[in-house]
Amino acid sequence: MARDMNSSLRMIRPQPLTPEAFAPYGEVIAHQGAERRHYLTEPMRHGPEVVRQAGWVSRVQAAAPGPVEIRLMERHRYAAQSFVPLTDSPYLVVVAPTGADDLPDMARLEAFLATGSQGVCYRVGAWHHGLTVLRGPAEFLVLMGQTGRGDDDEFWQAPAPHALVSISD
Repeated sequence: MARDMNSSLRMIRPQPLTPEAFAPYGEVIAHQGAERRHYLTEPMRHGPEVVRQAGWVSRVQAAAPGPVEIRLMERHRYAAQSFVPLTDSPYLVVVAPTGADDLPDMARLEAFLATGSQGVCYRVGAWHHGLTVLRGPAEFLVLMGQTGRGDDDEFWQAPAPHALVSISD
């Protein structure tokens, strides 16, 4: 990345992905507690516009090099979106709450480090950064309700890079 390292970009250090810390944005997909089953509440949530459930496997060939520049965010207004790792590769989960202007509040951006045994389910409408793996190649099962109209994904690009997420100590 060609960038003046004296720039005013905010450096964010990811915190470990825990159900409590991630709760405002969705649900961690991992077994919790001592019961035989841990039921999930978010993955099947969707609005009345959703007409079908879709699933696919996404493959990410290469790991993110150096600090990860956060500029493009996405959300899904009609359904939750889940990512379940199929390979043991750690990955970044970067999220932001919705601001008063209905765009991501980049000043409150948060980053989490997920292990290769933790999935995530983003709540309906949760702003998040794209899938960023720290060791590649990696594969993920992706589950999401769809409207069938082609309007399931909404992207927002910051006018300039907003933050860097550190991926090493």
